[in-house]
Amino acid sequence: MPTAIQARLHRLLFAAGLILIGLAFLAACGEPLRERTIEVTATEMRFDPDRIEVQTGEQIFLRLRNRGQVAHSLTIELPSGDRTVSADPGVDAILVFRAPAPGEYRFYCRIPGHEAQQGTLIVLP
Repeated sequence: MPTAIQARLHRLLFAAGLILIGLAFLAACGEPLRERTIEVTATEMRFDPDRIEVQTGEQIFLRLRNRGQVAHSLTIELPSGDRTVSADPGVDAILVFRAPAPGEYRFYCRIPGHEAQQGTLIVLP
């Protein structure tokens, strides 16, 4: 039959085990998700800025601000597939994505005749 000291020791070891499991779980979760909003203004045949730098893993909220006289779109060629957002003149639209592995990714306007309207998304480690 366990003594009072043994019972207390078992409870203490059990509590310590739970704490270690909790700490291991928190460590496995990693860093909190970093979020960032970036504004890109579209005008006739131009994005401003046409070069965007982000960090791998960031949750990006890209606001396309169409300040041109015609509709514009912004498509980013990502490893997981192209992502597109469109906006009529004077309208803003939001494209949400997670920054992929480090590298350079092209973005452009899909509207026919707007082939010169493009830029580069640079993902840093």
